Amino acid sequence: MTYRATITSKGTITIPAPIRKALRIKPGQKINFELDEENNRVLMDTDVTVEEFERVRDEILSKYPKQKALTGRALKEAIAQAWVSDHR
Repeated sequence: MTYRATITSKGTITIPAPIRKALRIKPGQKINFELDEENNRVLMDTDVTVEEFERVRDEILSKYPKQKALTGRALKEAIAQAWVSDHR
């Protein structure tokens, strides 16, 4: 999903609410920015600790039915198949 924001004359930008919600960004939280000059993009990192990432991951996964774990090979094949399907 793509969202659009406007940069003010002072260089500030409001991160769209759906992105803030998805990334659980809270007021006062520090955000890291990285310039990807090769692709002309800015990357944003919320600087989440491993513990916070695992807590959020577990919370999200708890909302979905349990599935049989994929092996590394099966996961790689599933990703490859999804990529091929998206690019036909």
